[in-house]
Amino acid sequence: MRLPEHLELLLTDEPVLDVYSHGPWRVPDGLFEEISARIDGLAADPRAVELTTDEHKLLTLPASLVTAEIFGMLAFLPGGGAIKAGSWSQLPERLLQRHLVNPGPLSTRMTRWDAPGGRWRPPVDWLIEAPDRELAIELARDCLSVLEGVEPLEERRKALLRLYDDPPACDMNLPKMELREHWHAHAGDDIVAAVPELLGPVGYLEWVCAGLLACFERLMEAAPREESVEVHLIHLLLQGSMEHIPAELAVALGEDRYGELQLRFAAERRGFKAGAWQERTRSWLVRALVAGAADACRGWLDMAMRFIAVVQGLPGDPWFPKAEWIPVGQFQTDLRRLYAPRRRVVNPLTETLPSTPAADGGTSGRQADGQPAGGRAELATSLVDQPEVTAALEELTSGGAPVRLLISGPDGTGKRDAAQELGTALALGRDPHWITDNLFSGQRLSDAVAKLHADARDCAGDRLLIIEGLDGIVTDPGNGEALAAELHRLLAVHPDLHLVALCDAGGEERIREINPVLPQRFRIARTRPFTAAGHAELFRRALAARGARGTRPAVEAAGALLAATPPMQTLRNARLAPHLADQAVAAARERAQDGAGAVVRKQDVPAALDTAQSAGNPLAELRDLTGLETVKHEIALLVAGTHAARLRSESGLTITPPTRHMVFTGNPGTGKTMVARLLGRIYKRLGVLSSGHLVEASRAHLVGEYIGQTAPRTRRLVERAIGGVLFIDEAYTLTQSPLKGDYGHEAIAELVKLMEDHRDDLVVVVAGYQQEMAEFLVANPGLDSRFPKQIHFPDYSDDELITVFGQLAGADGFELAAGTEEVLRTMLRGAPRGASFGNGRLMRNMLDVAVANQADRVASAAVTAEWSKDGAAAEPPSRQELITLTAEDLPPLLEHPEEFFGLYL
Repeated sequence: MRLPEHLELLLTDEPVLDVYSHGPWRVPDGLFEEISARIDGLAADPRAVELTTDEHKLLTLPASLVTAEIFGMLAFLPGGGAIKAGSWSQLPERLLQRHLVNPGPLSTRMTRWDAPGGRWRPPVDWLIEAPDRELAIELARDCLSVLEGVEPLEERRKALLRLYDDPPACDMNLPKMELREHWHAHAGDDIVAAVPELLGPVGYLEWVCAGLLACFERLMEAAPREESVEVHLIHLLLQGSMEHIPAELAVALGEDRYGELQLRFAAERRGFKAGAWQERTRSWLVRALVAGAADACRGWLDMAMRFIAVVQGLPGDPWFPKAEWIPVGQFQTDLRRLYAPRRRVVNPLTETLPSTPAADGGTSGRQADGQPAGGRAELATSLVDQPEVTAALEELTSGGAPVRLLISGPDGTGKRDAAQELGTALALGRDPHWITDNLFSGQRLSDAVAKLHADARDCAGDRLLIIEGLDGIVTDPGNGEALAAELHRLLAVHPDLHLVALCDAGGEERIREINPVLPQRFRIARTRPFTAAGHAELFRRALAARGARGTRPAVEAAGALLAATPPMQTLRNARLAPHLADQAVAAARERAQDGAGAVVRKQDVPAALDTAQSAGNPLAELRDLTGLETVKHEIALLVAGTHAARLRSESGLTITPPTRHMVFTGNPGTGKTMVARLLGRIYKRLGVLSSGHLVEASRAHLVGEYIGQTAPRTRRLVERAIGGVLFIDEAYTLTQSPLKGDYGHEAIAELVKLMEDHRDDLVVVVAGYQQEMAEFLVANPGLDSRFPKQIHFPDYSDDELITVFGQLAGADGFELAAGTEEVLRTMLRGAPRGASFGNGRLMRNMLDVAVANQADRVASAAVTAEWSKDGAAAEPPSRQELITLTAEDLPPLLEHPEEFFGLYL
């Protein structure tokens, strides 16, 4: 069995561009680099260099109109909706790499493919923005010229050049669409034969249908199957998510065939499953491929993809096909799988076992594929310390009924692993389909319902549907209740649908509050936080994954440590074991001086696992801060109150935990964020907070852009901060938006509720200017009472700022020369102390300027003195000179000091 010779290039690892309508082509070495250089040269041409746009979404802005024009041409030249594949098929990424705002990775997989729509049309697209239309058309022709040399595109490129060389006699300043109509009508038959898109959407559709039907007939000869042309076309339309038969097909196919499609469409639409059709079509193409119809297979795939692109783009030009299930990638994989050279070895069983068929012609108790007779593989679970979920998986895989499982529990307890293992055990033929709550957030109800229906319809019978975050979907204040009702309905409509839903801890109860009957349709299993023994097993596995092993005392110590370690943000439960394993393996290898096969002993397991990386004494660090005496006093009172409360509790007295949320007011650069971070670490040492980490946030982290987004966004932010401090800078912006219907107040309301729910392990600090924060606290009736403590951060004095400057310089390895502090004091004395004064931030910026000036001074002196007049080498700068900042390195004194300080705030 041999592949046609002109396709054998697809079995190699060469750089290949495979435009299906042309065939695979080996990209010459250096050609794409040469074309890229031509493109850059044209963009830098004096005629084009000033022509730019700020509207292109994929190119770095401002984008050259020439580059934007070429970007459109690269999508158009392969053909409208045509398949472009091969290991070097990413033409825009390879030829315009440095111009792309977000260049993706370059793939070298031979099975990679895409089907660009390409709405560029002659004479111009982006260049229409050029004020001189004749120059724009001239540059567009030059754009085609610089793309010379890509053989699969040459026929179409040359045909378009002939059109430019013989333009129509019309006003060049007509609107773009009218200008295109004149050019298309003027194109000769030879040009239209190479570029049939110039016939217009209906003419191009007719051209595509002719090729599609020819390929279909050839494939039916090679691999017959029971399917008429009309049913075949209807299935293609359904694969393209079409809701009706386009009227344009009456022209492309004739009225009789169009009428037949109309009659059959509704009946074929009922019960149609895109995934099943795709698998049948893949099998059909493989049979035709083996029968020697490789070119017909490729032709059909190309025409089918163009057909979908055209009908989806009607009444306009074809566009990038979306929601299509044409098995292009599967076909390319199958081609390499069947025809690529393979190594062969002799199986000894062919010689040692006699060929004795079974009496009944079959096997006992197992299917031909080796699976149990029920069609489901035996469950091989790797879950740790989750008996309830393990029992549920064993129960569901041992029966024959459709799977309906809801798993709830804390993050990092194996919910996703359980769903994956269930999908493997069910052996449904296709990998599980995952959807998450983020896919439904902010959608219109009709769109969200349509997606849910489409996913259920596609998965019914032969694919496991996994919904992650079902409790988030159902409790969404916008669409949640309606989506819960739709899901309940779909479970009844599709009795063969296999569904696993994943929720946070208590998620089944939140779902029951919205729709009491929905949880009844599921087998509910709950995960739990790991015990010390469970953590020990996870640690043992993490060691094995790192090529190490642990002694029994070490593993037991690690399990106890992990069980006592508080979670921090997403670092929790099963994710803690790899974190500890990295530290223990590193300690073991350092101790044993052995890079491989390390044995972790108990002494390698640390006494405590600091997930928040808060080593050191935060109280001492607070005391060492420059200035902020009133702030230090207020924090000392909070610490004393916490100590006193603990003493009362140990004495058996009743205590009421105070509300620890607080307000920080003050100008920029006064240390609010730094003190908030220290406060979290202090409270962790005192046992008030479990991890003591800091999560910084602003308005953008809380407020959504549309209805239903703000509350979930605020909840996710608070969940990240549980166990530590949530620091919201410029919190007053939540109430200051001039837009009607702003969601800032919704964020505040949700934040107030969550602060109360998590008051035992969360401290919220809101910060900003003093006056603005006073107005913020009265914006919501519950705010003022929940922030009983307000701490004001005063501006630094001149002496304190000079001290800060010296500390920052010392931390960077610099010393201050004599007299530097006095010059700095003079500068500060003239600085205006308004609300925008930068304080410590200003000192940081001034130090950066001084370091840059010092570098310039030292380097210039070294270059100047490199050779003396008599040619002797000069001494390089001394170490002391390299680390000393002098008065002349400071920014210059200006007549109006506010000019300087405004630049460096």
